[in-house]
Amino acid sequence: KFTKGYLEYTASTGKVGVFTIGGAAPSSTADSLTVPSSRAFTLRGHGYGHGIGMSQYGAQGAALAGKKYDHILSTYYPGTKLGTKTGNIRVLLKAATSTTVTVNAKSGMKFRIVATNNPIVLPTTASGKKITQWRIVRLTKDTRQSVLQYRTSGWVTYKNQIWTGDAQLEAPLSSLVLIMPNGKGVEYRSILRSSVPAKGSTDRDTINLINIENYVRGVVPREMPSSWKSEALKAQSVAARTYGVRSMSSSRYYDICDTTACQVYQGLSAETSATNAAISATSGRILTYGGTPAFTQFSSSSGGYSDTGSQPYLKGKADPYDGFSGNPVHNWSISVKASTIEKAYPAIGSLKTVKITKRNGLGDWGGRVSAVTFGGSKSSKSITGTDARWLLGLRSNWFRVN
Repeated sequence: KFTKGYLEYTASTGKVGVFTIGGAAPSSTADSLTVPSSRAFTLRGHGYGHGIGMSQYGAQGAALAGKKYDHILSTYYPGTKLGTKTGNIRVLLKAATSTTVTVNAKSGMKFRIVATNNPIVLPTTASGKKITQWRIVRLTKDTRQSVLQYRTSGWVTYKNQIWTGDAQLEAPLSSLVLIMPNGKGVEYRSILRSSVPAKGSTDRDTINLINIENYVRGVVPREMPSSWKSEALKAQSVAARTYGVRSMSSSRYYDICDTTACQVYQGLSAETSATNAAISATSGRILTYGGTPAFTQFSSSSGGYSDTGSQPYLKGKADPYDGFSGNPVHNWSISVKASTIEKAYPAIGSLKTVKITKRNGLGDWGGRVSAVTFGGSKSSKSITGTDARWLLGLRSNWFRVN
């Protein structure tokens, strides 16, 4: 029972209001702050990531509540339908920054120049010595060309294999260990291609050619903890498979990358039995909208309210599952130093105020921050809520000051 004080409430519109009970409302608001003499202040927020589409913690919360994967998907992508899709996908391995594709040798490996499409079965020995590695490397005298080499005690060119364009090392029913620039090996299924990104280029990119099911096996355990409930893992499997399928395009030399800019992917080295079981249980299943693969965006946590995305099924709406007790990022707080903002925008001088000037109107406090203004002793600087998130190291752009 309150006898004096105030209560904040959120209306169905998402707007925040205040009831006063026997006393005045607070002199400062959640959207305006005068920087204290300590030169540090605390921001409180909700969620982790952009908040569009499926909340991964929400999927786990729903699974804990006994919901099946199809219910989870229909909750976060309303209006989509389950369909099927098979095929191969080309993954740009951005972690493989070397222009050389080096793999550990194994029995049954093949080499193929893409233009001639004539596979060669590679030997395991040369001159009585065991071959330990194979590589596709740029030719020194003409870096537009490539050469195939093997290693015993040193590198040797194999049968004068020199060409211009793409070529690949294959283990179609097995896997290859790719040697990364740091010297460590990462295992990938099927095919590793040395690809020329544009005609006449002297650069090279490493591509993993793989069927969509094996691709998803390398994604799900890097996007969601394998210890989570199987129905959450199934929902993630369908979302990841759909995201990959939607990316397939003949207009470029790869379909998708292996980082957070696309989906995190780490090949066979990432696979777990739990995630593989979830992928097998949903084999081939994708989400469609209007007969085409849906744009299945997802993020760690919606914070309790999804943000509006670019598609009709990416709706801004209340999330009934994100706020379960096991979600550590549903609510968060962080201490911010005034100097962080002053260093980023020195023209403002000494930071005096922080004021949130616009929100998206969806959820607690009026929703995610669209615009914030830093007021200083010399001038002011206005930036987006997303830019503020990255500048200040926030988990999302849904936050309040004070």
